[in-house]
Amino acid sequence: MNNQVTQVAKWEFMHFFKWKQELISKLIMLVIAVVVFFWQSASSFTSSDYRIAISANSPFEMTLDGYAFTQTQDDKEKLISALEAQEFDAVLLIDEAVSPVNIEFISKGKMAWQQTLQNALKQHYVEKISDKLSLSAQQLALINNPILVSAVYLDQNIKSEESHSSATAIGVLVLLSVGIFMSFAQVFVSITGEKQQRVTEQLYATMSAQTWVDGKILGQVLLALKAMLSTVISVLLGVAFLQVIIQGQALDLSFIDWALLPWVLAFALLGLYFSTAFMAAIAAAIDDPNHSGKSSFMMIPLVPMILAFVLMDSPSGWVMTFLSYFPLTAFAVMPVKMALVDVAIWQPILSLVLTLALCIYMRGVAGRLFKMGMVMYGKEPSFKQMLGWAISER
Repeated sequence: MNNQVTQVAKWEFMHFFKWKQELISKLIMLVIAVVVFFWQSASSFTSSDYRIAISANSPFEMTLDGYAFTQTQDDKEKLISALEAQEFDAVLLIDEAVSPVNIEFISKGKMAWQQTLQNALKQHYVEKISDKLSLSAQQLALINNPILVSAVYLDQNIKSEESHSSATAIGVLVLLSVGIFMSFAQVFVSITGEKQQRVTEQLYATMSAQTWVDGKILGQVLLALKAMLSTVISVLLGVAFLQVIIQGQALDLSFIDWALLPWVLAFALLGLYFSTAFMAAIAAAIDDPNHSGKSSFMMIPLVPMILAFVLMDSPSGWVMTFLSYFPLTAFAVMPVKMALVDVAIWQPILSLVLTLALCIYMRGVAGRLFKMGMVMYGKEPSFKQMLGWAISER
């Protein structure tokens, strides 16, 4: 790689990358991760039995891991006194003589474990009432699930609901949107600011416009990747917090399709490069960011993501097939199609090659538009002029 491109990319990246703030934010995330880890580890060594007093007019036979039930004949006032003295964690007053069964749940405060107990109580009495009505397990299952719909497709390439990995594709599309928004903000500020301050024209004496824009695109792509990585870390920590601390389960990342992930990341990287190059070309043509009508055109790279979301319900349609190869949309649509449909290996390879060719072409277009746009002051180029610069060979 050209040394000047590397220098520009480094400058562009470090211009917006503040290592102290990043270090502090990552340390905070690390602390959260440590808390999650030790919470999960400590739960294996500490007793989690909650003491529940039961006052019922019939024997209480339910058992539940982590809960110790004690049936008693004491009246309500005495049980409340025991609850206030912390002899119990909760009191259940159960009246099975009425229909539906009436259960009064008394506790000192509202805690997450109480919802688990209430759900278990509901399931217990569903089974108890079904036995009372002489309903078999099969009859009860039929009442709860009266129909079972099985979708059969003649197209054998359609993945089943159990095997498709749309969550991975959707996740990467969301991350790609984060990266594009990051590039939009930083490219807009960087290029329009430099143009107003007439910084770029001073650098043309030391390097070409193509070198300068190559470095800026690469630096902004690195910034976008950094933002995407930070988002991934935050999401994974959130998932860990929800599964381990809130739900009390082991960490489960099975929703990630690890086989599909390399393909999706390759498309995301090319899509990010194309989007950044496109936005750099448009930003160079903007003279006054507060009054320019071209600012909205920088959001065009988000259109492929919108189309991919809209077409997810029709993965076999000709529109998705076409857009999965069309270079302007392939980086977003092909990963979604791969998540929902089994495709031959040549299809994503062809789509990647076409997208790579578009990126190479867009690099040249960005260089030409950047060169002409950055030296124009006082009047923005028309779209006809921009089109002429884009297709020219100089």
